Amino acid sequence: MTNQLTSQTEKLWNKGYTLILLTSTLSSFSFYLITTILSKHLLNIEIGFQMTGIILGLFSITSLVCRPICGVTSDRINNIKLLKTGNLLMATGLIGFAFFKSVPLLILFRIINGTGFAINSTSQISMASKYIPKDKTGEGIGYIGMSNIIGSAAAPALGSALEERYGMQTAFFAAAAMALAAFAIIFFLTDNFVPHSQKKKKLMLKDIFAPAAIPFTIVYSAFSFGSGIISSYLIVFALEQQIDRISIYFTLYALILIFIRPLSGKIMDRLGLKYTVFPGLILTVISMFLLGRSTTLAMALTSCVLRAIGQGAAQPALQAGCINKVGRQSSGVATSTYYLGGDIAHGLGPMVGGWILGNMAKSQGYRFLFDLCGLLLAAAFIYLGLIMRKKSSC
Repeated sequence: MTNQLTSQTEKLWNKGYTLILLTSTLSSFSFYLITTILSKHLLNIEIGFQMTGIILGLFSITSLVCRPICGVTSDRINNIKLLKTGNLLMATGLIGFAFFKSVPLLILFRIINGTGFAINSTSQISMASKYIPKDKTGEGIGYIGMSNIIGSAAAPALGSALEERYGMQTAFFAAAAMALAAFAIIFFLTDNFVPHSQKKKKLMLKDIFAPAAIPFTIVYSAFSFGSGIISSYLIVFALEQQIDRISIYFTLYALILIFIRPLSGKIMDRLGLKYTVFPGLILTVISMFLLGRSTTLAMALTSCVLRAIGQGAAQPALQAGCINKVGRQSSGVATSTYYLGGDIAHGLGPMVGGWILGNMAKSQGYRFLFDLCGLLLAAAFIYLGLIMRKKSSC
């Protein structure tokens, strides 16, 4: 007799899965509400490009440090406790941002917020995977990804509107309220899952890191580096290029993903990973080169459409493939390993961007940054092609 909830769940849209999806959506709103305006806030309080990049990148670097621990604990203990802790930490960090402007305190609260983000993103996927039927892994993971899409569609515009009309402090309070709302919903969840690894008394390397997930992690990292650059610097790039209404980019990107991600998951389940990931990489490469040369809103939005289709096709398939490869019983460590490279890349993106923009002419610096993103994605395409060719020839 198995103790996995997935074996007892025939339908995807069950109560547990739906509540996890709602919690994930609120957490996503909390994250995206301030992500795209935080760089503007830090520059307005005269932090400077390089320190702004460091503070922005700390969010993901903190997640990098915490995520391996989160992965193994999500496989070993009750995920409800982890989700509660994660949302409280996110709210605490955001409230700290609302009251303090000194660099040491900003760093501290960025670390607190990043820790909460790491706990949430890992434990949400691990918890959700227990309610998803095995033959619907790609579809289920795709819908969980849509919680990020909904947040990224509505939250940046809402955050910008709140900041412009009521001030940055109000935007931070609103983001904290989203995390606290997610915290409240968690009380309606139950986790009767008995972790597979609970019988193990000795912690081993394979409990915190899954080597089988490395190819998926590396490719995801290339996407994540570009996402970190865009989320941190697109608004200031648009100001430099005198492109108005650039916030439409985030809404359009998210709306396209709403349609692409579930479809991608179904295609991956039926045909395989290569039919979604390789076309997705090609489209995203093109989008990055185009964005760096954009001088009008139309050019930027064209880049947005290509990127949304590309990443929307590739990322759900990569994550579902990672979980299938490592195994459902280790979904927590699979997810943490998958996100590990993404955290490094997403954190390095703003840091590298801050250094480049602080040492190059702004227009040249932005073009170089987006070209670099495209080159990394092209390298990921070649790497994955070689990996898959090697395996097929074995």
